[in-house]
Amino acid sequence: MTATMSPTTSTADANARMVRAFYDALTAGDIDAAAAHLADDAVLHVPGRSPNTGDYEGAAAVLGFIGHAFEVTGGTLQLHLERVLADDEVVVALATYTASRPDGRPDLVNNVAHIARVSGGRIGESWLHSRDQYAVDAFWGD
Repeated sequence: MTATMSPTTSTADANARMVRAFYDALTAGDIDAAAAHLADDAVLHVPGRSPNTGDYEGAAAVLGFIGHAFEVTGGTLQLHLERVLADDEVVVALATYTASRPDGRPDLVNNVAHIARVSGGRIGESWLHSRDQYAVDAFWGD
């Protein structure tokens, strides 16, 4: 007799799938679908020395940050999720994004680590860490 085991889903697996779905929604430009993966009181910490840096508090503010990035780049912002590492509380999304600015400044290719604390199956608090913060600041600066 062979035993069959039903697959179980760990919280870590569920967290990884949720963050992948968040990035899939962003890649597709579906802000409503992305919003479903953010806690109402989500906080995003964006490092650097450009006008878009700082702390964004609340899902609406986090989505406003994302929307502004798409707007400033004339819709050229492209995300590519490379890898997701997760446990029961924290997810690390490793991604590459590219973007152009209509004002002729050099294009940006940036590797980013997005560290997210997950609560209740949604993204709560997040931190972004870029490979080259100087290039990011120059690209997003006024």
